[in-house]
Amino acid sequence: MPDARAHLDPRPSVSARRTARRRRVVILTAAGAAVLVAAGGGVALAVGGSGQDRYRTAEVTRDTVTQTIHATGTVSSATRRDLAFSVAGTVATVPVAVGQTVTAGQTLATLDTTSLQDGVDAASSALADAQQQLEDDLASQTASSSTSSSSTSSSATTAPSSGSTPSSDASTGSSTDAGSTGSRPSGGSGTTDPAVAAATAAVQRAQRELLTQYEAAASALATSSASVTSAQATCAAFLAVMGEDVEPTPDPSASPSPSPSPSTTDDPTADPTADAGDDTTDPTSAVARALADCQAAVSGTLSAQQTTDAQQQALLALATSLDDAVQALQRAQAAASASTGSTGAADSPSTDGSSSSTSTPSPTTPAPSPSASSTSSSSSSSGSSPDRSGSSTTAASAATILADQAAIDLAEADLAVAQHQLAFVTLTSPIAGTVAAVSITPGASVDASSTTAVVTVLGTDGHTVATTVPLTSIDIVEVGQAATVTTPTTDATLTAKVTSIGVLDQSETSEPSYAVELALDPTSGTLYDGASAQVTITVAGGEEVLTVPTSAVHVDGATATVQVLRDGTPTDVTVERGAVGSERTEIVSGLTLGDEVVLADTTQAVDPGSSSTNGGLSGLGGDGAEVQGGFAPPAGFDPNQLRGPVTQGGGTGGR
Repeated sequence: MPDARAHLDPRPSVSARRTARRRRVVILTAAGAAVLVAAGGGVALAVGGSGQDRYRTAEVTRDTVTQTIHATGTVSSATRRDLAFSVAGTVATVPVAVGQTVTAGQTLATLDTTSLQDGVDAASSALADAQQQLEDDLASQTASSSTSSSSTSSSATTAPSSGSTPSSDASTGSSTDAGSTGSRPSGGSGTTDPAVAAATAAVQRAQRELLTQYEAAASALATSSASVTSAQATCAAFLAVMGEDVEPTPDPSASPSPSPSPSTTDDPTADPTADAGDDTTDPTSAVARALADCQAAVSGTLSAQQTTDAQQQALLALATSLDDAVQALQRAQAAASASTGSTGAADSPSTDGSSSSTSTPSPTTPAPSPSASSTSSSSSSSGSSPDRSGSSTTAASAATILADQAAIDLAEADLAVAQHQLAFVTLTSPIAGTVAAVSITPGASVDASSTTAVVTVLGTDGHTVATTVPLTSIDIVEVGQAATVTTPTTDATLTAKVTSIGVLDQSETSEPSYAVELALDPTSGTLYDGASAQVTITVAGGEEVLTVPTSAVHVDGATATVQVLRDGTPTDVTVERGAVGSERTEIVSGLTLGDEVVLADTTQAVDPGSSSTNGGLSGLGGDGAEVQGGFAPPAGFDPNQLRGPVTQGGGTGGR
C-alpha cells in the first residue's frame, strides 16, 4: 500500500522563505538590523548597531538666531486731528480743501455770528430784567403806605425810584440816606414822620445786610464744593495704595501712643507721618502718608461744610430780620396815617395794617426758585400787582429778595456762556499738516462738538501701525523691540519700533488678543491712512550665541530639556532658552559649546497613526520593538543604503 504521508521537500517553500525574510526585517536582533517604516508618505529611519551608531546627534555651536512674531495691522498718521466747532451754529465759510497744507493756527472754517450775537443780546436782556425785578421788590418794601392828599402823587412817584438805591447799596455795602426813601409828611407840611423815617432806614439796612450775607453764603458753598472734590481725589489715592494689599507692620521700637492725625494734634503744621520713619521705600510709610493726606482732606471738607452751614444760618436770621423790619415800617406808616386821619386807601395794602403782616411769608418759608421770583414778588393778598403809579403796593418778602438775587446770578452766568460761545466762531488747526477730509459746507447747520461735521488734519510727524498679538505671544512682546513693515502703497521694507502694548482684550472671539502699536521710522515712501500692513516683530535673538537645532529641544509646560550624549548614554539636561527660531534655538544656560545633543534614537519606531514627531524627534527608550502598524520594507530593500546622514526637520518653537 502506498505511503499515506505527503512528500516533504527539504527546501523551504517560496512562501516560507518570504515569511522568514519578513521576520528578519521586523524583528530587531542584537547584531543589528535596519527598519523602514512608511506612513502617510513619511519615512522614519532607524539604524541599529553599536551605541555610537544608535543616535543621531548634533553639536552645540555658536550661531545667529532670531525669534519673530508675524501680524497684520493698519497704517495711520501719528498725529491726526478731527476738528469740530465747539458751539452750534451755521457754517459761514470753509477756506480750505482736501490736500491743502496748513499751519498751526490757520483758519479752517467760520460760523455765522448772527445767531450767537442774538444769544448774547437775549442773555443781556434777561440780566437787565432780573436786576430790575430786584430793584422793584426792594422798593416795594419801603414804599409809602400812607400819604396826605396833597402828597399822594409825589410819594407814589418817588418811592420806586428810591427803591433802587437799596439794591445798589446792598451790593456795594455803601450807606443810604434813610430820609430819601421815607414817606412824605402826613400833614402836608413837607416833613417826614420820624417813626416812619427810622423804620425805613431799618428796612434798608436789613436789605443791605441780607444781600451781603447772601454773597458770603454763596462763596462758602462754592468753597465747600471744591473741598469735597479735592478730598475725593486725595482719598482715592489712599484707596489705590491700600489696593496693593499693603498691611502696616507694627514697629516694636515705636511709641505705643497713636499716630497723630489732623483731628488729634494741636499743631496744624505737624507732620502726621513723622513717626513712620524716614525710609521712603517702606510700603508702610507710603500707606501712612496717604492716610494722613486723606484724613486732612476730609477734615478740611468738614470744616468747609460747617462754615457753609453757619453762613446759611446767618442768612436765614437776616431774612427774618428783614421781614420784621418791613412789618415794623408798615405799622409805623399805618400809625402815621391814623394820626393825620387819612385812610390811605389808595396807597396802603390794608387799612388796619393786618394785610401786610398776613401777606409776608414767615422766615422759615423756603425761598422760591429764580424762575418764580417775578410771580412771588408781584402777587398780593388781594391779587393786585405792584403799580409804580402808587395805586396798589405789596411789600416783597425776604425770600423773594433772595430769589431775585439768585436769578441775577443765573442770568450773569448765562450771559458769560453766551459771550464765551461768541469767541468760538472760528475753527483753527492746532497742528501743521495736510487737510485729509472736509465734512462741512457753507450754510450747513452744525452741532457743538460734532463727530461728523469735522475737518481732518494729518500731522507731519510720521505714521504708526496698529495691530494685535494673541495671548500666547503677547508676554514676549516689549516696548522698544524692532520690527519690519510692508504695505501695498510702497515697495520698500519699512522699519519700526514697538511703542505701546495694550492690556485689554481686543478680540471678538474666544482667543484673547491685545493691541500693539508701532511707530514707523521716517520714510520717503507714500503712506495712506487705513492701508493694511504686514508686521514682523523681532522679539528675541542674538549673534554668535549658543544654539542647538530646534528639533533637539523638548518642551513640557514651562520646562525645556535637551538630551546630551555622554559616554554613549543620553542624559536629560534642563536648559533655559532664548530666541526660538524655526531651525535653531538659543540656549541661555544648561549647555556648553561642543556638547553633543541627541536628535533621534534610530531604534525607536514612529507611530504611523500620528503626524507628530515630538518636535522633529523620534522617541527614545527601549532596546528594540516590533514595528507598529504592521508596515514592512518593500522586497529588495537594502539596509546598507541607509547609512548616510539623516536631515532633521525643524519646527518653530515657542517659549
